[in-house]
Amino acid sequence: MPVLPFDGEKLIGTSRALSDGVYHAFIYDVAVLPVYQGQGIGSKMAEQPIERNPFWRAMLRADVEPFYRHLGFDTYSDVMAPIDVTRLRP
Repeated sequence: MPVLPFDGEKLIGTSRALSDGVYHAFIYDVAVLPVYQGQGIGSKMAEQPIERNPFWRAMLRADVEPFYRHLGFDTYSDVMAPIDVTRLRP
């Protein structure tokens, strides 16, 4: 699932997520053009896959941990993951 924000016809960022639709999702490559950074675009791009899908754990592979920590991600082995047991299906 790609997330592709535009400013008019100009692509200003990109991210993608892979999910099994139930248990895990993996978020990759959240990137925003420097001139558009600091406007909440990257935060929305990281949050959209989590909001749109019914999985239990979203994992993120990234080198910019401070940015993602404010979104609720925390260190989990070699990835960062917000864990929400309330979303786990019985």
